Amino acid sequence: MNDISGQTSIVINAPVDQVYSYLLDFTRHPEWVKNLQQVRPETGGPVHVGSTFQTQEGPPPVSLRQKLPMMVHFMTGVLSGAKTYSRTEITGLEPNRRIAWKAGVPKGDGYFNLAHWELLLEPQGQATCLTQRFVYQPQNNTARRMIAAAGAAGLEQACAVSLAQLKQQLERTPA
Repeated sequence: MNDISGQTSIVINAPVDQVYSYLLDFTRHPEWVKNLQQVRPETGGPVHVGSTFQTQEGPPPVSLRQKLPMMVHFMTGVLSGAKTYSRTEITGLEPNRRIAWKAGVPKGDGYFNLAHWELLLEPQGQATCLTQRFVYQPQNNTARRMIAAAGAAGLEQACAVSLAQLKQQLERTPA
């Protein structure tokens, strides 16, 4: 299947250790990722490579013209046995530098859709340049059509919306 990849960057006016600590708490991702409603840990203890989470999410913040076909293809996947949630597994942690994970919608013994995500942090004085990378690997034609409805540019724009929310969240002055 054809992979769809992209990346988006933003500068956050917060030190890299503060940004990393916030991002490492996956249960807080719904505070800034526009299409996440809930992230629930499946493994106990501190986050480590191999930690898993179950997520409830909706379509990414793309245009209605992109969102509608995505939802039709997703529902077709659900009707063919795909779950209505995603499973996430941490695949890489480099303190204050990188967080990586794979996330997929389970279907049978595999996935309906699978994506690899990476957050790269680069200090810029007291600020942090954060780059979010993704590689979607649709596991069948229905998933391929679902992801193609948004395309790399639409998915990059959806990431930019969430990163802007993250910037706002982390730069908020405590009351």
